[in-house]
Amino acid sequence: MNPTQNQPTTPAALADLTPADILRCAARYLELRGWTKSVHYDRTTETAFPPACITGAIGMAVYGNHTPTQTGDDGDCDPTLRHLADYLWRDGHVPEHDYYGALCCSDREIVADFNDHASHTLTDVLDVLRDCADDYDWTHATGDQLETYAEYEYDQERLPTRAGFLAWRAAR
Repeated sequence: MNPTQNQPTTPAALADLTPADILRCAARYLELRGWTKSVHYDRTTETAFPPACITGAIGMAVYGNHTPTQTGDDGDCDPTLRHLADYLWRDGHVPEHDYYGALCCSDREIVADFNDHASHTLTDVLDVLRDCADDYDWTHATGDQLETYAEYEYDQERLPTRAGFLAWRAAR
């Protein structure tokens, strides 16, 4: 590559976002801007930040606009969608034949099916996004994080718990 070319860069604020951070940002986006079913974005509204489905909200959290998600060029969302799809399956929101069948659904299809399910409400979607974010934080906690949290709890004369760890991590 020619050194005179401009190298693509990721802004420092976005470089360290984990799937948990992205899921929480997506939940907040849906709270503020609205939720849709069957389409990534409600393009009937003339706004830069339209109501979105789960996938669209994740795209907005990652990119700050809707273009990559609508053009299908949103590979930066894949780890988040993969964890969300796995969480939905483990939590019982996905029929087993959709996850392990011969024509296994993709992560995007699993998330879209959950988003578009007739009985789900915005509250259900927000709860799942936040619970999935907590699951990611818990399952991807480093040994140092767990040790620091445990020391903190013992100093406070309390026993460490999963809920306590998540609250401690959120407060940091």
